[in-house]
Amino acid sequence: MQRGPQAVHLLSIQYRMHPNISAFPSAAFYQSRLTDGPDMDKKTLQPWHANALFPPYAFYHVQGQEQTGRYHSFTNPIEAATALAIYERLKRDYPATDFDYRVGIVTPYKGQVGELKRQFRQRFGEDILTKISFNTVDGFQGQEKDIIILSCVRGGSTDKGVGFLADTRRMNVALTRARSSIWILGDSNKLRFNQYWGKLVADAEARSMFRKVRPCSPSPLLPLLRSS
Repeated sequence: MQRGPQAVHLLSIQYRMHPNISAFPSAAFYQSRLTDGPDMDKKTLQPWHANALFPPYAFYHVQGQEQTGRYHSFTNPIEAATALAIYERLKRDYPATDFDYRVGIVTPYKGQVGELKRQFRQRFGEDILTKISFNTVDGFQGQEKDIIILSCVRGGSTDKGVGFLADTRRMNVALTRARSSIWILGDSNKLRFNQYWGKLVADAEARSMFRKVRPCSPSPLLPLLRSS
């Protein structure tokens, strides 16, 4: 197999993601050398992109609190409720669009996968677990979906406090699984303390892709979403 400069160049072109999704990983992990294939903005364009709540790339600031769940894994019920709210709002605003098998909800922690499944099952019934792919970041490696909702769960004053999220390889995987939209849920005030997540929050703010979620209780009721 050819391994010359041309082969290396070809590997630096991405043909999966909307350019708004690839922009941050390219800058953060590839020294801005990851470029987009031809017309990727058009090939990955979706009807929901016209809605300010559902752009190709956005960070949703959620003031949730992580908890220790089963098997000493972390959960964040507020973030899970927000993921549910986003999905419900998406389906409500675009009733003619079939979202089955097009959405992945990803998180670093097995405990949060369980919490997400619990809340979605409570709202939509058991069948929703076959229509949405719920998984950990490690478990989702190698897969892709049109829409990814990433629940960060944690965030502390040190890299250790951020925990799993401090692994830049996993961060890169998590941010590059979406074809058309990725919506990141996390507490920006805590994530800013980590070098790379702080850059991501700043990037979202600079690109006007930072959204705030009004406080809500962990329940199947919709938390109201608003732009910052």
